[in-house]
Amino acid sequence: MAASQPALNTRFVRERRIHPLGMVMAVIITLLTCSLAFAAPQINVSNARIRLLPGNLPLAGYFDLMNRGDEDLVLVGATSAAFKMVHMHRSMEHDGISSMAPVGRLEIKRGVTVHFSPGGYHLMLMQAVAPLKVGEKVPVALQFAGGQTQQVMFTVNGAGTE
Repeated sequence: MAASQPALNTRFVRERRIHPLGMVMAVIITLLTCSLAFAAPQINVSNARIRLLPGNLPLAGYFDLMNRGDEDLVLVGATSAAFKMVHMHRSMEHDGISSMAPVGRLEIKRGVTVHFSPGGYHLMLMQAVAPLKVGEKVPVALQFAGGQTQQVMFTVNGAGTE
């Protein structure tokens, strides 16, 4: 004869299960936290400004870009929803003749600050989607090799300022 087993009182026993959606969210949060810690380069952008010109003339974007990270960075471009086209350029003077050339990529050594300023590197901002006003803030996304971007707010300045 088989020994009888005591009846299990199920009123006080609960199963502890993790909801599948909760598990997925925990994994996503963990991955995002880890990737942000490793993917975001140490970039400091300051003095971001746009020189406003009359009419539909191309505008210039200036800023100071400091690489505070442990590795060199390569700036490969910029975009902005406020303009149909954004290009990197460099102005230079050779034998008394001023010229401007497109820049496809700009290496920024670690610990170095590159100044985008009149007479040198600048963003050429072409075909504004809407008229800009002095004092307005315009978002520009700087693009780096490896797919990183840095969103920067540029302040629109009058034509007589840098």
